[in-house]
Amino acid sequence: MHRCAPLVTAVHRFAGQQGDHLLVTASNEGAKPCWVTSYPAVKLGEDVDGAALPHLKKDNPGGDKRITLRPGGRAYSAVNLFDYGSKNHTAHSFAIALRGADGHNGPFYSVDTKGQKPQFSWNEADALNWSTKKPYDF
Repeated sequence: MHRCAPLVTAVHRFAGQQGDHLLVTASNEGAKPCWVTSYPAVKLGEDVDGAALPHLKKDNPGGDKRITLRPGGRAYSAVNLFDYGSKNHTAHSFAIALRGADGHNGPFYSVDTKGQKPQFSWNEADALNWSTKKPYDF
């Protein structure tokens, strides 16, 4: 079994509210099982040289365990976007990388967002661990 190179999609929800979310879905489109671990490394907007988002401190522990994705299987994460009114940052897309068992990130690749409003704004943002269940009721 190997680390996934999944199809990653994102859906933007609660646009324009103080707590927007990006639901991130990783789908195993291959013929063999693969795995994801920890939380995805996410960089918002065009600044791919910037630091990846931190992990949500209130998230459940145990993010270092591998989640096996069978062919056709899915894992979910979310990016929480907090906008306190000054809209310091605005973007239409983001870049994501998977973490290996050693904690290092793989290469980043761009993900387009879908939803009612593909543009999002934030002052602070963080990411959740991968899970086999959707983290929010999307």
